[in-house]
Amino acid sequence: MWFRNLCVYQLADAFRIDAEQLEERLQTGAFQPVGGHDPESRGWVPPLPGGEPLVHVAGPRMMICLQTESRVLPPAVVRETVEERVSEREDAMGRPLGRREKARLKEEVTLDLLPRAFTRSKRCYAYIDLEARWLVVDATTWREGELLTDDLRALLGTLPIRPLQTDSAPGQVMTEWLARDHFPSDLEPGEEAVFEDPRSEGAEVRCKRQDLRSDEIRGLVRAGKRIRRLAVDWDGRINAVLDADLSIKRLKFTDLVQSDADEREAESAAERFDADFSIMSGELSRFLPRLQSWFD
Repeated sequence: MWFRNLCVYQLADAFRIDAEQLEERLQTGAFQPVGGHDPESRGWVPPLPGGEPLVHVAGPRMMICLQTESRVLPPAVVRETVEERVSEREDAMGRPLGRREKARLKEEVTLDLLPRAFTRSKRCYAYIDLEARWLVVDATTWREGELLTDDLRALLGTLPIRPLQTDSAPGQVMTEWLARDHFPSDLEPGEEAVFEDPRSEGAEVRCKRQDLRSDEIRGLVRAGKRIRRLAVDWDGRINAVLDADLSIKRLKFTDLVQSDADEREAESAAERFDADFSIMSGELSRFLPRLQSWFD
């Protein structure tokens, strides 16, 4: 259950909800399997596998989980079936079909094939920290995170949040760190970065397994490149890739944190889940304010 990517939202101070109220609202949008003719179904499921509550509570933090079940209908299958039916229809009518007729036929084929299509499930986890006023979503992109926040807002009626905001542009600040070789005291660069050229849209340089402090890499900055993504090590406890849009990729908790989790004896999967959630959210409660301070 350890989060691997983060999209962090700031929660307005005026927003208040407890676990019981949240559970009641989520129950109205509980997950239902995708219907035979539906392409997709989304709903809330228990974060703890095999559990019952839709809200898993650990202190001031509440974890939730949105499940999406989609029918997988390969475009090639649809295309081949449509071509067959177009050919049959044209032979029967003695004339070629028009564009609108083909479009309607494609819709018919899709509806016919959907009940026989395989399904694919995906879960998106998040937790609300009422004390620190964060909503943290385990999502690779802000767009993916918004699927969860939009569904949550629809159930609650209101969800006053905004993506994490900072005073300075993160990409510019990270570039200056590297250019001056002056990083925050508790932060070390990793071995990976993505540079972009502000003068040429889409132009980028990707570095992996590189000493980012080397003259060769810093020469990219002198040539006018700017950092878009930077791998970092925070306090020996978290490794991650910081994005200029303030999303966090490939989050990994180091052995130092994992050893703390291993030291906690758990008699069941539920206890282990609860312990891991407490440790993870506790680490992030220290990391996220530091992240914000680096760019403020």
